[in-house]
Amino acid sequence: MNTYSIALRVRRVTYEDAYIAVPVTDAIVRKSEDGGLRVDPEAMCAEGLRISQDSRVEWQVESTNTEVHPIQQAAPEGRKKLDTFHDAPDKT
Repeated sequence: MNTYSIALRVRRVTYEDAYIAVPVTDAIVRKSEDGGLRVDPEAMCAEGLRISQDSRVEWQVESTNTEVHPIQQAAPEGRKKLDTFHDAPDKT
């Protein structure tokens, strides 16, 4: 008996989070108009992103989401796919 299937490209996105400490240094502190010092939020985030690349950061999985990939295309040569009909254990 012939069977047919349709290839569907899906993607899984995993979100991870980590906590880091951004030192209050000249890299993130700016002088305000009144002469005082303030933390520049953009500079703080940029410095935090830089620090987050350190291999010692402890990332924890926050969530995983699987969705249909917005770009459907043929699988590249040699790329495996799951075929639940043909790869199913023999039922005899």
